[in-house]
Amino acid sequence: MKIERETVLRLEQHLLAGEVPAEFHAVLLEVVRHFLSCRHRRGARPSSERRAKRRDKAAVKGKPRGHGRLDARDYPGAEHASCPHPDLKSGGACPMAGCQGRLHRFRRDDDVVLSGAAPIQAVVYEREVLRCGSCETTFTAALPEDVSASRFHPSADAVVSVMRYGLGMPHHRLAQWQKWSGMPFPPSTQFERMEKLANAVHPVHRQWMKLAANQEVVFGDDTGVRILELQQDNLTRAPGERTGTYTSGFVARALEPDKPALALYASGRRHAGENLDLLLEQRAAEQPDVIHMADAASRDPSYGKRVAARCLAHARRHFVEAQEAFPDQCDHVLDAIASVYQHEAQTREMDPTARLAHHQQHSAPVMTALLEWMDEQVRERLVEPNSRLGRAFRYVKRHWEGLTSFLRVAGAPLDNNPIERELRTAVRHRKNSLFYKSQAGAGVGDVLMSAIRTCVLNRVDPVHYLTAVGAHASRVRGAPEAWLPWTYKQTLAALN
Repeated sequence: MKIERETVLRLEQHLLAGEVPAEFHAVLLEVVRHFLSCRHRRGARPSSERRAKRRDKAAVKGKPRGHGRLDARDYPGAEHASCPHPDLKSGGACPMAGCQGRLHRFRRDDDVVLSGAAPIQAVVYEREVLRCGSCETTFTAALPEDVSASRFHPSADAVVSVMRYGLGMPHHRLAQWQKWSGMPFPPSTQFERMEKLANAVHPVHRQWMKLAANQEVVFGDDTGVRILELQQDNLTRAPGERTGTYTSGFVARALEPDKPALALYASGRRHAGENLDLLLEQRAAEQPDVIHMADAASRDPSYGKRVAARCLAHARRHFVEAQEAFPDQCDHVLDAIASVYQHEAQTREMDPTARLAHHQQHSAPVMTALLEWMDEQVRERLVEPNSRLGRAFRYVKRHWEGLTSFLRVAGAPLDNNPIERELRTAVRHRKNSLFYKSQAGAGVGDVLMSAIRTCVLNRVDPVHYLTAVGAHASRVRGAPEAWLPWTYKQTLAALN
């Protein structure tokens, strides 16, 4: 409410006269509210207290604290070094002149110092070698106990794998960086190390494929990939034979949000539906129907015991693309979909059964009204069937059963966004590294990319995890279930 200065002056005159007409009640109420919210009034809360209140409120809601300088608590992986006072200690006398007080521990100030270096560091251990002047026997000093006898520490392999298959840095770029820093690491050597690390991870990869096959929900999708060996083979293939190559990505998770999630990748000629069939061959017969979420363009698997859910975000995209030409109709659809997502946001803390009941109560009327409205638009000839908006209507009506699966099946998701996010890693790798040389190289990338993204999904440091697996490769082969991203720390603690 905007109040003119003249109105405030007239209000002042009425207050001095001891009367306030009814027409000024709203003005007076607004003035009082402004006074109470003014940060400059006497007795107002200091800005530091207001900021602390906002931080506490954000922490309760689980929301990010916003932009600004990061706190020391935001660096859980940082090394901590204690800095005691050089001259004073707790319990000692206060050094201030005339003060008889004693010092006590008040608080701790944390200062974060960031430093940089090349990803792979090298240390040259100059071991002394002595030789007998008579028998000519040599005696070589041993390496320190905490130094591996291998030329490559497992952490070096882990860092290279995360940079290549997690962040998309090609081997030759990392080799240039290492050469500039005076610690060369040739591309061919990098890939040899990646093969060795992938062999160490492979038993765990097989283990979480079994786990993924028995999860309640599986998200799947495809993206293109270049494999030079298969492109060369395309030149000799008969007409009609498949020549496309794909990276299929899957995210498998349970209905309970606190259970581990798994990411899997498979690159080659098989599309997502065929790769999902191979994965679900390991599904136990007593398991209920799997909820398979995919966009309508994905190739479906032949696996029968599944609930086919379709991506509501993909349906929404059709109306976003047509919004400029048909603003009123598209806004109506987008508002309806937005209300469904608002209802979904209210189910974050609900179990699958309660979430289903909530959507049936609140989202089902919205989706039913939307379908009736689209039918009316077509029936009244308000939409040209062959226009972009008409094609968007046909898409929704053709896939209505899958788009509304969340109204019938407990735990069915609204969209395919989880795997869309995970496929960004494969797309980034394709844009930066351009291609795999062979099918075997693609297999190495699939195993390591799956390990890295599974760690990220479960908030596990992928470098630390891959270092542990590489350092205990023989133990991993014997008991891969003990070396999953969510169990390996307990295994390391038991070994130590």
